[in-house]
Amino acid sequence: MRFAACLFFLLAVSCEKARQTESAEGAETRAGGIAEGTVRLAEGTDLEPTRVTNTTDPEICGEGHTLEDILFSASRGIENVIVSVRGVPALETAPETLVLDNVECRFEPHAATITAGSTIEARNSDAVLHTTHLYGPAEINISLPIEGASSSRTLDEPGMYAIKCDVHGWMQAFIRVDAHPFHDVTDSDGRFRIEGLPTGNYTLELWHEKLGPLEHEVHIDGATPTSIEVAYTP
Repeated sequence: MRFAACLFFLLAVSCEKARQTESAEGAETRAGGIAEGTVRLAEGTDLEPTRVTNTTDPEICGEGHTLEDILFSASRGIENVIVSVRGVPALETAPETLVLDNVECRFEPHAATITAGSTIEARNSDAVLHTTHLYGPAEINISLPIEGASSSRTLDEPGMYAIKCDVHGWMQAFIRVDAHPFHDVTDSDGRFRIEGLPTGNYTLELWHEKLGPLEHEVHIDGATPTSIEVAYTP
């Protein structure tokens, strides 16, 4: 009886170790390669955000705004460039929730990426009427009449969505919806990072609201991160 119990214990331990090994190997396989880099404005190029004068709710929104259509750092790294990988294999991904806030009469975030089937939660943090009006593969208009109001919608169709406020015309944002999770948006220094890519050759699709589209070929090796530098010329 004692021998049988010991044998059962040893088998259980062995199976658990095997399961943990398989799980670790699977996680390593799923981790894949990394594409990371910086998108910069080409040297010798001078651009400024578009500025507008506001007469709608100036007591709350202020009398002047920029469209935030070009933001770059001292090192010329461009913010809010949407980067997505083309040619990746199909991959099931759990839905996400993206909070798109109306705050200080601007959208936050200004640019974002999510996977198809995910949810956008529109919020209003201002004491004034806003709308979150999506144009793109599907048109959705969400009214947020009071501070603290929120409403959610699911975005099933991949593609680029432009978001406007029908009340405050300078407010704009952009969301790219992909059928895969291999995408990112550059930060204030122009940096991006995309993880989990299988080894292979891909095309990076870059898009910026003022500078337009750009493509960059890249080879991903699962063993090491691939560093990328892209220069945008208007």
